Amino acid sequence: MPDRTLIRRLRLASLLEGFTLLLLLFVAVPAKHLFGHPMAVRVVGSVHGLFFLFFLWSLIAAASAGGWSRGELVRIFIGAFIPFGVFLNAPLLKQKELVVTVSEPRGEGR
Repeated sequence: MPDRTLIRRLRLASLLEGFTLLLLLFVAVPAKHLFGHPMAVRVVGSVHGLFFLFFLWSLIAAASAGGWSRGELVRIFIGAFIPFGVFLNAPLLKQKELVVTVSEPRGEGR
């Protein structure tokens, strides 16, 4: 059974990665090409890259704890490459967290 802390960390990493992807695609890239500000892509791209690495680390940590189907892991991973994919995976991650929370014995919650 996965740890609730690992799932929360994965949810946070997924949200940060997804929002910075949207920021990169819909703010930084247009700022570069329409307004001539290439630094926007460098800065937002670097931040997005760091959050993507945080996301990968969190996904690997959650997956190694067990309790995930291969399909769920693939879905979460692919969602990181799709704009707005974070919103498709958010209900799955929230449901996983709720299941783990309900199944935890009282007093062991973090």
